[in-house]
Amino acid sequence: MKWILNLNKKYRVPYILSNLFLIFFDSIGFVMPILVGYLVDSVTIRHNYDSIFFISIFMIVFVVLKTLGSYYSVIRLNLVTEKIVSELKSKCYQNINNLDYYFYEHETRGELMTNFTSDMQTIRKQFDFNIKTLGAIVLTFICSLGYLFTINMPFTLILLTPGVLVGVISYRFIRKVKPEYEKLRNIMSCSNDFVSDNIEANRVVKTFAIEADEIKRMRKLNKRYIDKDVSIAYIEDKFYAKVDFLSYFMSVIFLIVGGYLFINDNITMGELIIFNSYLYNLRAPFTRLSGLLNSMERFAIAKQKIYKLLTAKPRIVLDGEENIENLLVPIEFKNVRIVFDDKVVLENLNITINPYETIAFVGKTGSGKSSIVNLLLGFIIPESGEVLINGKNYLNYNIKDIRFKVGYVTQNSFLFSDTIYNNIRYGNMSVTKEEAYKYAKIACCDYIDRLPKGIDTIIGERGVGLSGGEKQRLSLARALAVHPDILLLDDITSALDIETEEKINESINNLDYKSTKIIIASKIVSVMKADRIYVLDSGKVVEFGNHKELMKKKGYYYELYNIQKGDI
Repeated sequence: MKWILNLNKKYRVPYILSNLFLIFFDSIGFVMPILVGYLVDSVTIRHNYDSIFFISIFMIVFVVLKTLGSYYSVIRLNLVTEKIVSELKSKCYQNINNLDYYFYEHETRGELMTNFTSDMQTIRKQFDFNIKTLGAIVLTFICSLGYLFTINMPFTLILLTPGVLVGVISYRFIRKVKPEYEKLRNIMSCSNDFVSDNIEANRVVKTFAIEADEIKRMRKLNKRYIDKDVSIAYIEDKFYAKVDFLSYFMSVIFLIVGGYLFINDNITMGELIIFNSYLYNLRAPFTRLSGLLNSMERFAIAKQKIYKLLTAKPRIVLDGEENIENLLVPIEFKNVRIVFDDKVVLENLNITINPYETIAFVGKTGSGKSSIVNLLLGFIIPESGEVLINGKNYLNYNIKDIRFKVGYVTQNSFLFSDTIYNNIRYGNMSVTKEEAYKYAKIACCDYIDRLPKGIDTIIGERGVGLSGGEKQRLSLARALAVHPDILLLDDITSALDIETEEKINESINNLDYKSTKIIIASKIVSVMKADRIYVLDSGKVVEFGNHKELMKKKGYYYELYNIQKGDI
């Protein structure tokens, strides 16, 4: 817990004070049995009846102050705990936003969702409930034990004998149940991942009419979770039963030993009442220990997962200190080699992109086209070789500086569940509705005029309700609104008809601002007007030139053109 409080130093003192006050007010209840015992002995032994009134008034005032103090402390503790967990969530979210491509390639959405939901809730419960409960139990136990020692130490020690067995049982319980909790949490993570995938792929599921199969898979996951949960419950119930038996066995010891001591005048009625009242305080560490151990083990697992998330470091660190005013400068890929998961993606790449040029890359799937885009955006870095921007290695610049000046349109366009206007201005919040509408027109988003609220129409999650081509065009409008120095277009016309594609290409070539354009395409029609076209095969450049030059070579590009010429 220390590292969580260190993350939120401004809340550390309020949290500790709130816990101390709450533990104090919850614990001072141990005074009440003393007052009752004193009152009984005062009346039955000393026959001091006047003490009834004064002790009763004191007890009423005491209870009111204790209740008000506990109430205020609980409110303060809840407030501070919420702030601590909220701050922890923010720091985790901030950290994962700074992580790179490799992290998201190897981490599932289900695991991340479990981190931000179940794990955070477990941590909140520990901060809000378990600490003050444990503190109050321990303090009350110590105070009660200390006072009982002053009355009759041998009797007190006899009552505590079941505690030794509880300690042994608890140790075995912790060792057995901890790995089971982790397995249960991992099953929950798999379930979250499954649900997330099915929501996203709902159309695919319906297209293949396999809803019944997916429901069966979900039932299997649920059964796995239930079976594991039941097996853990069985372990817990056995532990609870043993602890309950031993704790209530203390009552049997109390009746036998306490009765013997009272009959032989070794203890007064008032003292016996105090022992009886404190019996709960002595049993509490045993009876409530099981639940606390349960929660603390779950907390230990959640804390470990959150700590891993919070301390994860990017494999790629592109935080150079040099500033770059614009990217309208020469960009050179010099002897670049890229390896991803032990597979060579690009080999000996030597390309120079001059300002304002339109450069295109074509090739079959897996030839390395998109890796060039990922390389330029800093999602991956060269295994060897270097990328030079205006003659300097791009690792000298802050990657955010570079990305801010790039407009990137992917083939699989992602849209937010928001208005069309807010989607267009996502990368440049200063864009007005008039400007957003203009860029929508450039991207051929004519369908906007047919929507109920035009540019203010809210689209569904991930663009549900729009066709693939409509989403691609809206993503293009979003990129254009940034006024990028470099416009990266990754096969954005794959879902467009020829007429719309030609209109978009014409519009892009006549923008009202200057930019360098890099086009990744599978269709020749998208790259025919490029200043230079690079043909990739197996991660290597096998041909380059403009359309006419490549046609004369009659190589791979020529063959691709002839295959597609019916569409041109």
